[in-house]
Order: sequence, then C-alpha cells, then structure tokens
Amino acid sequence: MNPQDPKPTPQDDFSDIWDLAKNYIPSEVEQNDASWNAFQSKLNAQQTTRTKTTTLSITYRRILSYAAVIALFLLSGYMYFQPEVPTKLAKVTETTTQGQAREVFLPDGSAVMLSANSEISYSFTESKRTIELHGHARFEVARNENAPFTVSTPTTTVTVLGTGFDIDAYPNSNVKVFVNHGKVKVENASQEAILTQNQGVIVQENDLVAWNHQTNPIEVHNGYIKFNNASLDFVLETLNHTQNMQFKSPQNAATMFFTGTLKFNQSAEDIAALLSAALETKIESLK
Repeated sequence: MNPQDPKPTPQDDFSDIWDLAKNYIPSEVEQNDASWNAFQSKLNAQQTTRTKTTTLSITYRRILSYAAVIALFLLSGYMYFQPEVPTKLAKVTETTTQGQAREVFLPDGSAVMLSANSEISYSFTESKRTIELHGHARFEVARNENAPFTVSTPTTTVTVLGTGFDIDAYPNSNVKVFVNHGKVKVENASQEAILTQNQGVIVQENDLVAWNHQTNPIEVHNGYIKFNNASLDFVLETLNHTQNMQFKSPQNAATMFFTGTLKFNQSAEDIAALLSAALETKIESLK
C-alpha cells in the first residue's frame, strides 16, 4: 500500500460488499420461484372449483325456482278445473199448528207465509234451493239465476228463479198452484206446464188442469184468511185443512163464490152463519 493513498473507510468496505452481492443469486431463489408457482397454481385451481360450485349452485337454484313456478301453475289449474263442492246448509223444518199462520224468512232472502197446519223443510246449497211442502204456503222468492228454487210436494214439483206464487198441498187433496207474479214451471209424473201471472193449475192424478181465476183466490195472513172470489167448496176445504172445521154444504158449492175475510179465532158456528148470509144459502157446522 502506498503511504500516499488515502486510508480506507467503513463506507468503502460496505460499497465493495454491495457491488459483489447485487449480482449474486442464491440457490433458494429457484426454490422460492418453484414454491410460488405451485402456490399460484393451487390458488387458481381453488378459484376455478369455487366458480364451478357457485355456478352449479346458482343453476340449481334457478331450476328449483322454475320448478316451483311450474308446480304452482299446475296446482292452480287443477284447483280451477276441479268440480265445485257446494256448501250445504243443514235441513231446517218449520211448522204451524191449527189456527196459526206465520211468516218464515229463508237464508237466501226469500219469504214464506206458512198457513195453518202446514210444514216446510228446506236445504240450500250454492247451486240449489230445495223446499218440501206439506200444507199451504205463499212464496216470495229472491231471484238467483245460479240457484233454482224448487218446491216439492208428494205429487208435484214447482221450479222458479225468482217470483211469487202459492201452493196448496194438503194431504188427501189435489195440489193447486197459482202464480202471483213472474213465471214458474209445474211438473208431475207425466206432464209439465209453464205458468205466468194470474195463472193456476190443479193437479188431478196425472193431469194438470187449468185453475182459472183473475186473481189469487186466497191470501193467508198471520191472523186471518182472505178469499177473493173463491169457490165455496175451496173455502170449506181450506177451513177443514187449517182449522179442522167441517161443514155441510149445498150440492152446488163448486159454482158459488165467496169474497171476504175469515179470522182464525172465529168459531165454526159463526163462520157457517157468515157464509150462509153472504151466499144466501144454508151452511151448517158439523164440528
């Protein structure tokens, strides 16, 4: 070393070491690169697997959603086309006794004036209104085109949609139907007839015979019966059915006509006297 050269410093030693080290590649680099590449490949594989799993999950969910919509659609169609099971009300019976008449209101809004010694039983569904009658009743039927109103007696069926009519169907007597307004169909075992306002029929065995009156011959109220130009034999028959009264009448009773009001609380003797005076004939009470 030349005594004239400057003395080395620690900084000069570090610079020499740095210059030698910067071009040196340790053997671990290759291992590090290999490790990094392996890690990167594994990471990419996991991401690919996750993506596939997510895609499959989304696709599966979509399939389930579509299947649910289709199932709901099919179920709706099945329910729509299933036959409707109508809701049926329990059968109800209303009765009156001798000398008693009262008004009965039905669930559909119809009204029935039930005469004395009479009975109705009814059972309604959404598509049918069915009545059974024994005795006499006046009907005011609420209109319902989806549910015909049918009144059945032992020999006759009357069907309407909405109208007003009377049916007389006491035991051991011919059924009689009279239309106050609207239109009804009357049927028995062999015939049928369409009646309109102020038309009536009498059911005699298998025949439907016209019952000719300008107005309904009978109006039943809570305490009395009003007759409108009714034949005497029909008046006496009604008194027998409603109050168990029996009379001895003239032979031409079918050609004699009575207009007037008879109360349920009148005695048979008083009624016989009233009818005798009104018709100028002799009528006797037998009971």
